[in-house]
Amino acid sequence: MVEDSRLCAAPRPSTLRASHAVSDSKQLTAGMTATLSAELKGRVPDELVAEIVRSVLDETRRATKDRVVEFTMHEARLRLERFIRARAAS
Repeated sequence: MVEDSRLCAAPRPSTLRASHAVSDSKQLTAGMTATLSAELKGRVPDELVAEIVRSVLDETRRATKDRVVEFTMHEARLRLERFIRARAAS
């Protein structure tokens, strides 16, 4: 019983991946912001640099998500067409 309760209490892999992705995203944002702030050497406020970096990364994530949805819809459509052809051939 003790082993079973430990298994139930273990974090799920998807939760671990999600928290790892958030951590990676924060590190990427911080790294990009620091690099751009250093390159701009005070010509632009650090807060504005950070806001622009976050905005660009958010737009990139949305575009990537849209492409994934497009690909998934395309794949689903192909499989349905194969199913319909196979059913018609029977």
